[in-house]
Amino acid sequence: MATAENTAAWLPGIGKPLEVRPADMPVPAKGELLIEVSAVKAVAVQPAEYKIQEGILPFPLNYPTIIGLSFSGIVAKVGPTVTRFKIGDRVVTNSAGTIRNDSRFGAYQRYALTTQELTAKIGDKTFETAASVSNLYGAASALFIHLQLEKPSTQPISQDKAERILVWGASSSFGAYATQLAAEAGYDIVGVASTHNRELVQSFGAAHFVDRKSPGVLQELVALGPYKSVLAAADSADDQVVLASILAAQGGGSFLSTMGLRQGVTLPPGVSVRFAQFLDDYMEPKNEEFTKWLWWQYLENALQFGTLKLLPVRVVGGLSQVQTAWDLIKQGKVSGQRLVIVPNLE
Repeated sequence: MATAENTAAWLPGIGKPLEVRPADMPVPAKGELLIEVSAVKAVAVQPAEYKIQEGILPFPLNYPTIIGLSFSGIVAKVGPTVTRFKIGDRVVTNSAGTIRNDSRFGAYQRYALTTQELTAKIGDKTFETAASVSNLYGAASALFIHLQLEKPSTQPISQDKAERILVWGASSSFGAYATQLAAEAGYDIVGVASTHNRELVQSFGAAHFVDRKSPGVLQELVALGPYKSVLAAADSADDQVVLASILAAQGGGSFLSTMGLRQGVTLPPGVSVRFAQFLDDYMEPKNEEFTKWLWWQYLENALQFGTLKLLPVRVVGGLSQVQTAWDLIKQGKVSGQRLVIVPNLE
């Protein structure tokens, strides 16, 4: 580590292009880990990142900064009080760097900080595979904290709990993990996505599939209702109009959206939309046990035993290709796969 150098994709400010240049080497403090993200290690690209760059998501960040949340790599150093991990461990993590407003925790660099609470061991899984599942946290928080569904259990699933859940955008990474988690917990899932992703969504455990572009999508979904919960994992303004109409048809209610209410959408009486910064939930002391369950128990077991079906991974390139990856997501050119950046791949 004495001769190691750090390089990062810096975001100079809102609306400005990324700059790949040197960065200081972070030093882990109490409860923190320094992760080597270079070589064949990987960063999972998130849709929220281009929205931060464009100012759509107004995070109060100090610029220039390094963003990016989800990554995998090797533990290079451990800070005081770290007991669960040691140097050399292969891990996947979510650094919560954007919430911390601290560039040292940004994923798009060769060496980044994280905390042991949001880190899981990956065994012999590839770094690209591990990074692709690191945003499982969002789906878990949406389902089990905000929608208050029951978590998957090691006990046999009760046949009496056949309550129906609607997941719109079930082929997105967020929707894929939400579908699997809810199905594993025993819920009856209606997955909505483009028709070419039908088999993929069904492989995640959706008992019913509806084509989001079908002329009769509203009628089909109303007929499959009512729904205990509705999750919009990837939704446009037009999609939200359909979702609102579904809820209105069953007497009202709310749906949880990863986007929040889209501009220009007017909701009918008795229908509302909720938005949450899911990563915030893992920073709350009251959710400490839930955080440990997800990262140290569920995720590690899922990776070890292969019980979680992962989306196909597409490696876009190194740090110089982060903007390319963001643009692909922004242009709607990513479906049924996860984009990954390998920092040292140029």
